[in-house]
Amino acid sequence: MTDTTEGRGLHDHVRARFARWPYEPDVTQVILLDHHMIPTPESVRAWTANAITNDPDVRAIRTGAMFPAAAASFTEVGFRPIDTLALLEAPLTPTSTRSPRRQRSETQRLRASHLPDVAALDRRAFGDPWGNDVRSLNDITDATPRHRARVVTVNDVNGGPHVGGFALTGQSGVFGYLQRLAVDPQLRRRGIARRLVADSMRWMQRRGAMTAMVNTALDNEAALALYADLGFRRRSETLAILELTGDDLHRHGGAR
Repeated sequence: MTDTTEGRGLHDHVRARFARWPYEPDVTQVILLDHHMIPTPESVRAWTANAITNDPDVRAIRTGAMFPAAAASFTEVGFRPIDTLALLEAPLTPTSTRSPRRQRSETQRLRASHLPDVAALDRRAFGDPWGNDVRSLNDITDATPRHRARVVTVNDVNGGPHVGGFALTGQSGVFGYLQRLAVDPQLRRRGIARRLVADSMRWMQRRGAMTAMVNTALDNEAALALYADLGFRRRSETLAILELTGDDLHRHGGAR
């Protein structure tokens, strides 16, 4: 399908864009262009009808991770949660983001030439249906006014460098967002994730952000422990990824 932007925000002025879900061409993702704004159920219905018009063969429509207030509007239309994520935040100060002891793994700029390897790593790390492709990785970096993309490279058995982990970070106003963090499953517990998160937090603080935010699966104990060690604390609310399928989807436009 072709990515499109729904220009009609109705009276709530919330806009959304549609994209193909990575590796699932019959699933459409609805992406809010400003996740701080809360759509009405009327806007969600309009977006759903538009997505079905754009692709009558769509099997499902999914959201990204949503705050409870926005998720409620989607739930009213018939979307159902398929995943729940923990939301964490940490204060950003010069003290909290001071450089750790030097490690062998240094971060480097994520270049276009890295993207195929990064996408493959992301899919290995998260599995289907949560792995990103090159297009969706680019979408992540476009989600905030400022962003930073870094990799850690390691030498393979032949002595050549390959991507061992990466982090995508965004900043908007006083908030910084660790948007994506992944480490090759075969290279975990080597300090790569810690190096990437620390680098992201330092960048956020230099850019003027006061709070760092990140989400992760509720059962990702390794990530939760790492974030806690770096000063993150769980917020009371969780984020939800929602999906519209079956009869609920058909009611909005007669999708087959």
